[in-house]
Amino acid sequence: MTLPLIIQAFSVPLSLRFMEGQADFWQRQGFELHILTDSGPEIDQFIAQNNTVHHIVPFKRSLSITNAVYCLWLSVCYFKKYKPIVVHGNTPKAALITMAAAWLTGVPVRVYEMHGLPLETVKKQYYFIFWLVEKITCSLATTVIAVSESLRQAAIEKSIVCFSKINVNHNGSCNGVDAQKVFNIALIDTESVQKLRHSLGISVVNSVVGFIGRITFEKGIRELYEAWQIVKIQFPEAKLLLVGGFDKRQKSSNDWIKKLTNDVTIYCVGHVENVADYYALIDFLVLPSHREGLGNVVLEAAAMQKPAIVTKVTGLKSAIIENETGLFSNPKSVVDLAQKIIYYIENQDIVITHGIAAQKRVVNDFRPEDVWQSKLNHYQRLIKATK
Repeated sequence: MTLPLIIQAFSVPLSLRFMEGQADFWQRQGFELHILTDSGPEIDQFIAQNNTVHHIVPFKRSLSITNAVYCLWLSVCYFKKYKPIVVHGNTPKAALITMAAAWLTGVPVRVYEMHGLPLETVKKQYYFIFWLVEKITCSLATTVIAVSESLRQAAIEKSIVCFSKINVNHNGSCNGVDAQKVFNIALIDTESVQKLRHSLGISVVNSVVGFIGRITFEKGIRELYEAWQIVKIQFPEAKLLLVGGFDKRQKSSNDWIKKLTNDVTIYCVGHVENVADYYALIDFLVLPSHREGLGNVVLEAAAMQKPAIVTKVTGLKSAIIENETGLFSNPKSVVDLAQKIIYYIENQDIVITHGIAAQKRVVNDFRPEDVWQSKLNHYQRLIKATK
């Protein structure tokens, strides 16, 4: 008997981390799962670890009409061949193309999962284009899922989608956080963390502030660097640990790479595989992003008993509970960000208290199985409504 098919689409295979563990879940629930993404080195590992089928559609981030039409044609061909009952589009370009292809081929359930709103940080001359893309994608979908309540509210306020069409599954996030097997401070090899500390030349007496994510302007790296220049005057022994790759697509990025790498109090380690060890190494996380969908790294850090300082913007408004699991700083404010970092460095007891509360919140509210079950319930309601 052929199982009902769900097709999930992402622009780039790096985003497949949002599907970790889900393939087995859907199969246990009586669904087959296929994945559409561009090609990339992450695909083989994902397929090996997750029993699923992968199809390559060369989604490109560039605004190429030719590429978009080709991807649309490929998607239409896949949907006609495999006849999915659900097409679930993630990330703007893949979602727009697959929602259009699913609509053209009569797929009954078309889900757009909104992971953020790029229009919030684009230049004014591009705002309408990005708004229109979101609007069309939401119109083509039969339902829209936002990964946080603040993202849902922003989409409604910007007239992208009506309130009755967009939902937040469970307590938000796209895949939950595995606080048992992956981001669990109790499972960390302390000797491994000490070796890591030693390899970086960081003493146990040094305060270590962490940033984890793409090193890019929209993540607030400019404000973080400038705030750090204030912090290190008062705490010259403190260290700033930057975990993630540089976004070299931005103008003047080379100048910022030099600034960051030439500062002896800043450690740039690039992309890492064992990110849990780095969470264990830091005292707290800082994410001064200009926008997020939710801020997965904030939840991962929380699972490791690390609170976070985040900007009070879309997505991150839902990532912490103020003065309980973290602190808010004013968006793009260097001085306020510096003050919040200094406050945490000076009050390690509060950092520990906030970290314990943050871990408890993630364990209770963001279990992957609960997020998956909420999506399953959502799918079942939509499928039932088509009959």
